[in-house]
Amino acid sequence: MITIPVIAERCAGIDVGKRGLAVALAVGPADKEAEITTRWYGTTVPALRELQVWLRQNGCTSVAMESTGSYWIPVKNILEEECQITLVCARKHRPKKGDKTDFRDAINLAIHHRHGLLTGSYLPERGIIELRDLTRRRKKLIGVIQSEKNRIQKVLETANVKLGNVVSDVFGVSGQEILQALLDSQPMSATELANLAKDRLRKKIPQLTEALEAHQMNDHHRGLIEQSIQHAEFVDQQVEELEKKIEEHLEPYRREYELLITIPGIKEAGAANILIELGGDLSGQQSDGGKTQKQPYQKGQQVLAGGIGGSRLGSQPQKGLGVAAEISSLAESVGQEESLHCHLPLHAAGDLVRAEKGPPICGAGCRGGAEPATGETDSSSCPAAAPTGGPRGGHRGPGGQPPGESAAGS
Repeated sequence: MITIPVIAERCAGIDVGKRGLAVALAVGPADKEAEITTRWYGTTVPALRELQVWLRQNGCTSVAMESTGSYWIPVKNILEEECQITLVCARKHRPKKGDKTDFRDAINLAIHHRHGLLTGSYLPERGIIELRDLTRRRKKLIGVIQSEKNRIQKVLETANVKLGNVVSDVFGVSGQEILQALLDSQPMSATELANLAKDRLRKKIPQLTEALEAHQMNDHHRGLIEQSIQHAEFVDQQVEELEKKIEEHLEPYRREYELLITIPGIKEAGAANILIELGGDLSGQQSDGGKTQKQPYQKGQQVLAGGIGGSRLGSQPQKGLGVAAEISSLAESVGQEESLHCHLPLHAAGDLVRAEKGPPICGAGCRGGAEPATGETDSSSCPAAAPTGGPRGGHRGPGGQPPGESAAGS
C-alpha cells in the first residue's frame, strides 16, 4: 500500500468568500488519519481575529486558502502575523461536478496541504504589492486617456469630419492644428483648414480639403470634444503623480530593475512589469525528458505578457539573441501587443496646439490604441519619441524607429 507522507500535523484549509470563510482544521499525528474540524467565520476584522485565536489554540501555524478575487487579501493581512500562508489557484483544484460545497473545498485544501500536495502562488512582499497597485492603476488611467481619444474621433465622424481617412494619427501636429481650428468659433473654409497641414502631409491637401468639405461641426460637437480633452488632461496629471510614486517605490528594487533593463528588448516599463508580477527571483524550470519546454501562456499572465509585448516593440530584436526572439514569440502568441506608453502634458482646448507646450494628447500609435486608419502618419506626432532618460522616455515603434520616422509623414 502506497501512502503519501504527512508534511504538517496541524494545518487548515480556507475556502474564501466575500462575506464568509469556510475553515477546515486538520489535526493528527503523521501515522494516523487527521481529525477534521470545520467552522464558519465572517470576513470582518473582529471575525478574523476570532479565527486567528482558534487556530492559535489548536497549534495551527500553516494555512492554505484559495486566491478568490481580492477577498483573500484581508484574510492574509490578519493570519500572516502567526501563520504561514499558502495561496492556491482555485483552477488547479476544481472538484467534480455536483461535489462542491464551501466546506468540502476547505476540507480538500486542508487534506492536500497536510500532505504537501499544494503548490503555492507567488506572494509578494508589501513593497511589491504597493508597487503593483501603482503600476496597474497607471495602466488603467492610460486606457482612460486612449478612450477619450477614441471618443473625440467618434464625435468627428458624427460631425462629417473625415480627417481620419487621410491622417492615421488625428492627434499629430497637423491633426491638432486642424482640430483646434474646428474648435474655434471663427469659421474657416475646408481649403483654409487643409492648408494648416505641416511637412509632408501638405502633399495631401486636396484629399484633406475633400475630407473637410461641408462638415457638420457645431457647438454640440465642440462641447463634447472639449470635455474629452479636459478629462484627458486631468487623468494625465494623475498619471504624472503615479509615475513619481512608482519611481520612489522602485528604489528598494533598483538593482533587480536595472538588471532586467539589460535584457534585449526590455525597457523601463517592461522591467517594472516583470518585477511587480514575478518579483526579484525569476528562477523557474519547465523540462521533460531532459529537454527544456516552452511554457504556455495562461490567462492569469495578461498583465505580464502585455508588458513584455510592449517592451518587445521598444527595441529591434537582433539576430542570435534568444531572449529577444522568445519575447517576440510570446508577444505574438498573446496577440495583444502594447507599446510603451509615452505621455505629454495635456492642455485645455484653447491651448491645444501651442508649440511650446506640445500636443495635448499623444499619438494613438504611442499607446497602442485602435488600429490606425489608412493614410500617412505625422512624422512629428509624438515629440516624446526621443529618449529622455526617464521611465516615460525612449519610446520607439516597431523596428526600433521613433513612431514617426518609419511612416510617410503627416
